[in-house]
Amino acid sequence: MDDYGYRVIFATFSKEHLGFWLRYTLTSGVRGSKACLWLSVFKPGAPRGVVACAPLGEAYVLENGDALIGGSIFSLSRGVAVASLGGFEWDIRFKPLEPPVNPIPLILRFLRRRSRYVMLSPLAFFNGRVRFNDEVFDMENYTGMVGFIKSDRYLHGWVWAHCSGFREDASGWFDLLIASPDGRRRVAFGAMRVDGRLVKLGGLMGWDFRGASDLGLLEYTFKHGGFNASLRVVARRGDIIVAVYEDPVEGYRFCHNSEVASSTLTISRDGYERVYSCQGRTFYEIVTPEMLDQSLPLVKAIEASKL
Repeated sequence: MDDYGYRVIFATFSKEHLGFWLRYTLTSGVRGSKACLWLSVFKPGAPRGVVACAPLGEAYVLENGDALIGGSIFSLSRGVAVASLGGFEWDIRFKPLEPPVNPIPLILRFLRRRSRYVMLSPLAFFNGRVRFNDEVFDMENYTGMVGFIKSDRYLHGWVWAHCSGFREDASGWFDLLIASPDGRRRVAFGAMRVDGRLVKLGGLMGWDFRGASDLGLLEYTFKHGGFNASLRVVARRGDIIVAVYEDPVEGYRFCHNSEVASSTLTISRDGYERVYSCQGRTFYEIVTPEMLDQSLPLVKAIEASKL
């Protein structure tokens, strides 16, 4: 990474109010360059997370869905995610069920050419094992997503929600991002698959967001393609953990995240209404330049001379 910026490959997956969040990150900025591995576990009322960072060295992240940081790997083509950090490790096999989707509206892609967000697979099955200190989690057919992000800087803030596999439609999903580049305007865009149909949200430039969002709640109503839709996401405060992101140029961003939120997507048209629910399995985060609640637990930094 010759220029300032960051790159992230991540996976989130959950089942029955138990969720996991894995991240492989590279950051190059005014404070130097480093590679980090992140693991968060979300049990109801007891989210925990760790991050280990080391100088960049031989680490690299590629945009085709592959990451190598020390002896830890992530491979989209092989469906493998493996890492070991002393008492924290994961050995995951996953099967993408959807091809990549770029939810960013066309004009926004042009205006922010150095930024990219791609759902490498909006819906995937995950199997394997995670160890968090003395606790081992075996998983079978957990559902989730895989994503890739890169940019020269973090946005001022954002709100993000995702569900992989509705109770009413196991092959359905939604992904909604509300981005605030400058702290003033908020732009909503995303994508969803319902009843086999892929729908892009946000038009060419994104929609001005006129919903409500805070630490544990997102409510948004919109019209698109002749139908009305409303989304409601609720995250219990006790299920939220805060990850601290270092901006490559200046300051920090505080990511308030839960992998076990609940969501309801309602779609209606011409008297027809259908509800798609994702209870205890919704990814929800709100990112701000300052921490919203000092009582929330932080992702804990652990020492690592190399990864």
